[in-house]
Amino acid sequence: MKAFVSVIIPVFNAEKYLEECIESIISSTVFNGIEVILVDDGSRDSSGSICDSFSQKYENIRSFHIENGGVSNARNFGISKACGEYIAFCDADDCYVNDILHKSVLKLKEYGTDLIFFDFINEQRNNSVFRLPFSCNLVLTKKTITDVFEYTLKNEGFNSVWNKLFKRDLIEQNEISFTPGQKHGEDRDFVIKFLSVCNTAFYLPEAGYFYRYVKTSAVNKKRTDYFDNIYDEVVFKLDMASKFNISFSEAEKLIKENAVKRIVSSAFTAAENGAKSFSVSLELLYESKELFRILCEHRDVIFDNDAYKKVAEFLCNKKTLYCWCYIRFLKLKEQIYKLIKG
Repeated sequence: MKAFVSVIIPVFNAEKYLEECIESIISSTVFNGIEVILVDDGSRDSSGSICDSFSQKYENIRSFHIENGGVSNARNFGISKACGEYIAFCDADDCYVNDILHKSVLKLKEYGTDLIFFDFINEQRNNSVFRLPFSCNLVLTKKTITDVFEYTLKNEGFNSVWNKLFKRDLIEQNEISFTPGQKHGEDRDFVIKFLSVCNTAFYLPEAGYFYRYVKTSAVNKKRTDYFDNIYDEVVFKLDMASKFNISFSEAEKLIKENAVKRIVSSAFTAAENGAKSFSVSLELLYESKELFRILCEHRDVIFDNDAYKKVAEFLCNKKTLYCWCYIRFLKLKEQIYKLIKG
């Protein structure tokens, strides 16, 4: 069938929420103009059979089974099978709400933009709606898309692929894909690559996606690669900045200031994993001379939070003795303060 939208769903051990996810697409007013591509990434639960049962019932739902290779590989496989004019990505733990696919299709058929994006509901934050700070209900031009890129340099709010529909021709013509094996930031990299070739976009101010935070074995595993990932992000963003109408010096400033915030935030997270994990993480920070230099030169960006300021100074001075315990104390202190303040 010729579909207007191809929704790609990578599936791995998602039996708990998978049916709800697929039903949220079936219930869309424009379901007949959508193809659903279910990519079972070597699931060991009943996810594969759930995929097959839906594909047997609906001719516009296709089920594929591949050897486990991670979410990026599964999404790339889905792209290779897609035939829709636009591609959407939905995680198997999440779902669409408020008939957002119908509303998006109406706008895309009216304006024909390369990209459309919308707000989302974050279960992890008491089902609050995350709203994006862009001009809404009008076509965004190349200049405005540069503003969107600048926003991605300052925070993480635009990184996800699941609250967006991308023009498939642009993905294929520019060979945009997810990096197989990349553990963190794969959504961000895909979005920025697409923005670099995107000429028009449309922001629909609707909460159209329900994001559910589900702890997997990968999430539960103690990490020590925080600072390596931050450095890789700095390198990637600096490389991509040349493709946008933004001065390199301004882009560099935004990228490095955001890196400092992430370094300090990651120090809190690493400390939660205990002394050994924190110590290994910090060694990676100090071994990365460029990242450590960024921290030292831009630490003044941390000015509105006393605990964060103390951690930034602490990291710059390499005071490692009992540091993980001290940082955990600071985080607890901050949480108590917020609770009292209400």
